[in-house]
Amino acid sequence: MKQNGVTPALLGPDAHGWRVSVGGAAEQSAPTLGEAIAALPANADVELALPCQSVLIERHKLPSTDRAELADMLQLQLEKTLPYPLEDVSHGFEILSQGENESTVITFAASRAQLDTLCAPMREKGRVPGRITLQALRVAASCPDTGTILALWPEQGQTACAIVSDGKLAWAQPIPGLGPDAVLGELPGLLLSAELQGVPADFSEIRISEEAGDLADGLVQHFGKPVEKLGALPRAKAALDLLPPAWQAELRSRARGDTLRQNLLVAGVIWLVLIAGAFGYLAWLKNRVQSVEREHTAMKPRYAGIEKQMARWESLAPVIEPKRYITEVLHRLISAIPEDKSMFFTSFLFGPREWVAKGEGTTDARFALVTKLKADKELDGFELYTPPEQPLKDDKVTFTVTGKPK
Repeated sequence: MKQNGVTPALLGPDAHGWRVSVGGAAEQSAPTLGEAIAALPANADVELALPCQSVLIERHKLPSTDRAELADMLQLQLEKTLPYPLEDVSHGFEILSQGENESTVITFAASRAQLDTLCAPMREKGRVPGRITLQALRVAASCPDTGTILALWPEQGQTACAIVSDGKLAWAQPIPGLGPDAVLGELPGLLLSAELQGVPADFSEIRISEEAGDLADGLVQHFGKPVEKLGALPRAKAALDLLPPAWQAELRSRARGDTLRQNLLVAGVIWLVLIAGAFGYLAWLKNRVQSVEREHTAMKPRYAGIEKQMARWESLAPVIEPKRYITEVLHRLISAIPEDKSMFFTSFLFGPREWVAKGEGTTDARFALVTKLKADKELDGFELYTPPEQPLKDDKVTFTVTGKPK
């Protein structure tokens, strides 16, 4: 099943090479690990199961039930038994059973140099498994959770045998060869050795893989127990992970790099969309400006006609607007003369753009005239101008009043 864009994949040994299962699909066989990796999709989360011959498997009984204390005890034990430094080993353990003050555990240890060599084809292709476990643990996961079972299956030119007790791997050992003679010649002695180590060797049934079907008759004759076929191998139930810490850091770094590349890709796409949108907007603006310019060019003759018509109406305003009739303007001027007749008009010029009235009188009379004209609502269509008066004899002045249409 695909989760969060990642496809789970199982990679484990078969009789002569490797077997690949991607996302629960049918298994495929490949003679080499490199060819098996080529069959995996780029987004595969790979669980790599090692053959028994690649892992040192031991059984221990220790005086503690605390997992942290058990880990410390096993580390000391491994330092004594392993032929290479502990820092060069990937190891782990599973608890098989616990008493009041003791625990029975099974340990797994794999040389990191051997893991480097084994997984070189994978790492050369830039791939790192998400987890490294043991094929025997996958076999144990396919067995019932109760009872003791002897299981046999082929692994890369050898036959792996294991005892599964109550659904847990209690013991495992490779046997050189694949044929019935090789297996039945070695198996009784191995089972006796396992029983001396405290392994529950009184199994109730035997399970073999389909590839080991030629062992069925000999196993029935020798042990007198029923033989069943192993089903499809699921992921290992045990939490064992032999992935070296350096590889784990590489896996996290690769995950961060993939996330960064994905984020940069998304940012790049968004940036390109924004740029495309900006260019599209600029193109729309340019097209809009051109459209407005075309409309303006098309309307120029009409605007010219309107302006010409307005000028014509302006020139005819004195004829068609009552307030701008010459007689109306003269009437308003004469009506504004003070009652004491202290002033009088000497000339009056009238044109379409302006009219000019000149007169003589006292300063007070001029002021009164101008004030009354500016307050006259009948003349509100004109802008009135009064230049400074010119003095005459006898305290009189000449004045001018100009009116221009607003």
